[in-house]
Amino acid sequence: MKKQLLTAALMLTGMFALTPSIADAKSTMDSNLTLLWMNTDVAPLTLDVRQGFGRDGKFYLQNKATKTIEVWNETGKIQEIPSGAGTNITFDDAGNILVRIGTFPDPFNKDITELRIIPADGSAAIDIALSGITGGRLDFWGHVQGNVLDKETGGIIYMGTTYYPQLVEIPIIDGKQDVANTYTYTYASPFEVAGNFATTTIISAWEGKENVSILSPLFNKTNCNSIQKLSLDEDGNWSHDSYYITPRHSGCAGFYIFKLGGQDYIVYPSGSNNADGFTVSKLATKAIPDVEESDESVRIATKYSEQKDDGNPMYIGNAFYGNHLSAEAISETQAHIYQYFPSGYIAKYLFTVEGGTGVAKVEAPKATIIGGKGEITIEGEPTSIEVYTIGGTLISRNEHNVKCIPGTYIVKTDNNVTKVMVK
Repeated sequence: MKKQLLTAALMLTGMFALTPSIADAKSTMDSNLTLLWMNTDVAPLTLDVRQGFGRDGKFYLQNKATKTIEVWNETGKIQEIPSGAGTNITFDDAGNILVRIGTFPDPFNKDITELRIIPADGSAAIDIALSGITGGRLDFWGHVQGNVLDKETGGIIYMGTTYYPQLVEIPIIDGKQDVANTYTYTYASPFEVAGNFATTTIISAWEGKENVSILSPLFNKTNCNSIQKLSLDEDGNWSHDSYYITPRHSGCAGFYIFKLGGQDYIVYPSGSNNADGFTVSKLATKAIPDVEESDESVRIATKYSEQKDDGNPMYIGNAFYGNHLSAEAISETQAHIYQYFPSGYIAKYLFTVEGGTGVAKVEAPKATIIGGKGEITIEGEPTSIEVYTIGGTLISRNEHNVKCIPGTYIVKTDNNVTKVMVK
């Protein structure tokens, strides 16, 4: 039995009560996010399918055990594409798929064929070796800038392998590595990861943006504004510029930058359980990675972690803390967001803003939220009440008086979201 979950049958007063394969789950998100569908049949693939992405209504999941890219939609697996024994999979701005066919978890090796390009137009796949890469391990790839099949400008993939302090820039033009212009830059991570790069580092770049974005996640050490923005300095070297402001950021790997109506956004993993929650924020930077209350000003929407009815998280972080996200704009005010949470599900969402820059409108409030000393009081007659910590953990459901320790909390009543301080 397929366990896809369709919106039409599940919408309840702007929220979504879902029943995935694990019983008693509760999926909650802000009103400008809509769950279109979810499929939990991918859950058993966990360790074999560590990375995947969504695009054009489908998910592409790299299975190192079967040496195939599994193509999924809401109904289940619909296709298999031959690949290899690696875990890395990504795509470029033109939609070409890049997948590692070298063997996981072996270090990258210049003497073997490491990379397969699967053209977006359906033509024959292209296999190439990769020279100039430090011989360490890297399990994930970030977004690839440009078009790796273009005969003039091509595309660029960025890598950094565990324990080596080098950021490698690999141009691929007309399906071939431009070895002469492959460069290695010295890099030192500001975070306490295993070496300068984790095995799950995400290094992404996009056409039209003159910067590189790096996330080297480590459980409980990068739950902050830990996605770095690198820019070219006056000597033409990539150097640290700033940190993206990512309120509620978790220690998971995965992020994606996209544009709606002239405004750039970033979607990234969030939630204190380092698992399946995510947040969309306006793209902004600051000089320090520290979490500050003012960070919340850029947050636009949050999909909270799946919860059981007892209020505990449905999922804990998978063995490699993957939570892969991608987005595609479908209008000036809407985008599809794709999520692959290994060990849990694939899901497609609709993200909506007004005018490309603001939060979708909500209904007139039916409740008054009061933060007091050691408690939150909800006055009025809302049909649903949920109280979350600032990290996204559900602590109360449908209670009008909630006892809690001092701090900042999120209270959701029907379609409305309120932030409240408790002293």
